Amino acid sequence: MDPVALRETLLDYTVRTLWAAVVVVIALVIARAVRATTMRQLDRHRAHGNATILLGNLAQLGVIVLGILIVLAIYTQGAFGWILTSFSVVGIVIGLSLQDILRNFFAGVWVLVERPFRIGDTIDVSGYTGLVEEISFRTTLLRTADGREVIVPNGDFMTKPVVNLTRFPLRRGVVFLALDATGELETDDVKAAIASVGAIARDPEPKVELHRVANGKARYQVTFWAPDHDAAVTAAVAAIRKHFPGAEVRAA
Repeated sequence: MDPVALRETLLDYTVRTLWAAVVVVIALVIARAVRATTMRQLDRHRAHGNATILLGNLAQLGVIVLGILIVLAIYTQGAFGWILTSFSVVGIVIGLSLQDILRNFFAGVWVLVERPFRIGDTIDVSGYTGLVEEISFRTTLLRTADGREVIVPNGDFMTKPVVNLTRFPLRRGVVFLALDATGELETDDVKAAIASVGAIARDPEPKVELHRVANGKARYQVTFWAPDHDAAVTAAVAAIRKHFPGAEVRAA
C-alpha cells in the first residue's frame, strides 16, 4: 500500500472524525435545549403530562436523528444520497403500513395537548354518549349511562363532531302555555311558579314571551335553563298547571 495514500486517508478520516465529534456534541446540546423548551411550552399550555413528556422526547430524538444523518454524510459523502433514499423508502413503506395506527396516535397527542375534553367530562361522539374514563395515545375509553364500555379511536375526534356535554352544563327547557285571551297573564306569576322548581337555574332567569293569539287563546312560550333538562321540564309543567288550573300546558 502506498504510504502517501495511507497517510492521506488517515488524515482525511481524522478530520472527518473531529468534525463528527463536533456535530455530536452540538446535536446533544441542541437536543436537550429543544426538549426543555418543548416541555416548558406545553406545560405553559397545560398539556397532559404524558403528552408533554412524549413530545419533549420526540423533539429531542428528532434533533439526534438529524445529527446522526449529518455524521453519516460526513463519513459517506457520495454514498449518502443512496442511504438517505433508502431511509426515505423504508419510512414511506412503514408509514403506509401503519397509517391508521399513526393517525390515531397523533390524534391522541392532539387530544392530550389541546384538551377539548378531559377525564370526567361527558361527551357525545360517533353516536355514543358517555363519561370519559381514560385517554391514551391511541384510544379514549367512555362509560355510557347504562354501564357499557366504549373504546373510541382517537382519529374519530379529528374527523367527526364531538359534543362536550360538561363544558356548558345548563340545558334550555321550553314550555308552552295557552290561556283564554280574555284573561290577562301576569308574567311575574309564571316566573314565580317557575321559581318554585328547584331544578331550574336562577341565572339566566326564565323568560315569558307572547307568541300569538288565535282561536280565543293567548299562547306564551316559557323558556328556562337547567342542568337536568327532562326533570326540569316535567317539574315546570306541573308547577305551571298548579298555578293556572285552567291553562293548557305542554312541553316543547
